[in-house]
Amino acid sequence: MTTLDPHPLSALFPPISDEDFGKLAADIKLNGLHQPIMRYQGKVLDGNNRYRACELVKIAPKFADFTGDDAQARNYVISANIHRRHLSPDQRREIIAELLKLNPSQSNRQIADQTKTSHTTVGAVREELEATGQIGQLDKTTGADGKARKRKGKTKGKGGSKGKAITYQEVVDGKTARNAYHVLEEHLLDALQEINDRSSFDHADEYAQATIEKLQDKLGQMQPEEEDEKEAA
Repeated sequence: MTTLDPHPLSALFPPISDEDFGKLAADIKLNGLHQPIMRYQGKVLDGNNRYRACELVKIAPKFADFTGDDAQARNYVISANIHRRHLSPDQRREIIAELLKLNPSQSNRQIADQTKTSHTTVGAVREELEATGQIGQLDKTTGADGKARKRKGKTKGKGGSKGKAITYQEVVDGKTARNAYHVLEEHLLDALQEINDRSSFDHADEYAQATIEKLQDKLGQMQPEEEDEKEAA
């Protein structure tokens, strides 16, 4: 049997550890291969670890052929692996960098959605690549809807959001109050994602739960008096 090489797009994700590979091989030997290995352009697009494990334990691999184009193949690899792997913040930044090198015209938010990171993290990686000449500086990027948009002001430094102004309409009525809330909410979610990306999910969960408790306390303080209490008064 001809041995298939890994497709270059599959290199977006690092190999699993030796320990996990041993467990995978043992499981395939015992239970067989359940999920077929995806081929594209005569190479392994997704399933390199399963393919190696089949060779090791002498189990005939099952294959399926991907029929999309390069962009769809790249998105397939990301979608198939981003939830399956436990990736460190540095590994996620490496994947972001590879995606930017492949197509720097993708918007930060589009890449953030693909890699389950924040758009400020993507922006910081983009600036590092631009500063070192690994990708060009673009005035516009293209979102998931296919529309090109001008890039907003650049972030400063590796932290991504340093110097980033939080702006909203002056609060003078209910509409502008809701606008202010939505803007601050967006930045809060970005900050929560940064905690997850740069620290851990446990820390992100800890901060989120503390914020939920504060919101509940605030709503309790704002709760209107019961109607029967008003009538009694």
